[in-house]
Amino acid sequence: MSKRTSDNLRIKRKYLVWLKDAKGLSEASIDKAAAAISTYERYHKGKDFRVFHSERARSFKRHLSNKLNERTGAKLTAASANGVLREVKAFFLWLADQSGYKSKVTHSDADYLSPDRKSDKARRSSCWKPHPSPDQVRHLLQSMPTETTLQRRDRALIAFLFLTSSREGAAITLRIGHVDLANACVHFDAKSVNTKFGKSYMTAFFPIGEDVERIVRSWISELKTKHLFSESDGAFNRSSQHLG
Repeated sequence: MSKRTSDNLRIKRKYLVWLKDAKGLSEASIDKAAAAISTYERYHKGKDFRVFHSERARSFKRHLSNKLNERTGAKLTAASANGVLREVKAFFLWLADQSGYKSKVTHSDADYLSPDRKSDKARRSSCWKPHPSPDQVRHLLQSMPTETTLQRRDRALIAFLFLTSSREGAAITLRIGHVDLANACVHFDAKSVNTKFGKSYMTAFFPIGEDVERIVRSWISELKTKHLFSESDGAFNRSSQHLG
């Protein structure tokens, strides 16, 4: 391993630790930052971060504007490119204050990594995202198999997401005790549920229809009566080996 590679690894590790312990970021946010920095590093073929300057920043921005999505093969969206730029800029702004880098990396050079204002403004102002219609969700629920326990679990999870507009990450970490069927509501407790920004909140079932609500109620009842799950067990996860 070359010295520049080891130096880059060392300072990246220090930055990621700082994000976790000083800024309190989640593992997902830290992984996002690490991936963005690695994208920059690969483009510049592992060059020492100390050689960073405005032209390298501008070149990287041009690269992102033409980069293809590795999964879809389509051109990287402005939102994705801007997300990478924000993460890399934050890293170099932090780096400019670190011993051994202060004389090499400047805040003004890091500013060249700022996303294009027009595309960033468009990203912020666009709230609508494509989503399935209620009829499409009902068609999906009606067509899903229910022979096995896991198939019924998957169907109940889709129904629950439809009924509560919950994020999938929150739903799969939810416990049975968090679902209040008597009052048709859910308590997303951040102490044990993977909620966005670690916030706790309550939400009532949306008036989607008794057919959808019945699927969720039936699933919770099955967990309690057939599988003898307790209030502290997961409502939708696959951790229990006897589910199958």
